Amino acid sequence: MLSATPLRRRLTAWRSPELVRARAGVCLVFLANGLGFANLVPRFPEIVAHLGLSKAAFGQAVAAASVGALLAGLAASWLISHLTSAKVASLGMLVVALALLGAGLARSWIVLAGCLLIVGGTDAIVDVAQNAHGLRVQRRWGTSIVTSFHAAWSLGAVLGAAMGQAMAGAGVALGTHMVLTAAVLLVLSTGPLLAGLVPARR
Repeated sequence: MLSATPLRRRLTAWRSPELVRARAGVCLVFLANGLGFANLVPRFPEIVAHLGLSKAAFGQAVAAASVGALLAGLAASWLISHLTSAKVASLGMLVVALALLGAGLARSWIVLAGCLLIVGGTDAIVDVAQNAHGLRVQRRWGTSIVTSFHAAWSLGAVLGAAMGQAMAGAGVALGTHMVLTAAVLLVLSTGPLLAGLVPARR
C-alpha cells in the first residue's frame, strides 16, 4: 500500500504565485502590526515630560489602550463578515497609524488617552482579522505556516523599538518620527491589499 505522505508532498510542493504573494502580503501586515506601537514606546519618557504627566496619569493613559481592546474586540467578527478579513486587517492598520500619529502629537492628557484608546481597540480588531486571514492562507498552503506570520510580528516589534530608539537618540522630533512611522505602516499594511498581494476574501 502506497504511503499518503509522498503524495501529500507532491501536492504541496508547488504553490501558485498568487498563493506565495498572499503569504508575503499577510507577513507584511503582521510586520506592520508589530512595528507600529513599538515605535512609540521609546518616546514615552519624552511624552511624559512634554505633557507634565504624573506617573498615575501616564499609567491611566496607557491603560486606555487595554480598555479600547476590551470595548472594540467583539466587533471584529461583524466587521470581518461585512468587509472581509483582508480589508479589516489592512485598513485597521491605517487607523492604528493615524492614532499613533495623534498620540505623538498630543498636547493634553485627554488627547493622548483618546488616541491610545483607539490604538488598543483597533489593534484588537486587526489582531483577529490578520490571524483569520493568515489561517485561510495556511489552509490553501497545505502545511502549518502561521508561526511565520507571528515571527513577522516579532520582527516588526524589534525593528519598531530599534527605530524608535534611533529616532529618539538622533533627536528627531516626535511629530516627525510618528509621521514617518505612519507612512511606513501605510505602505506595509495597505500596499499589499492595493497591489493584490492579499486577496480580499473572507
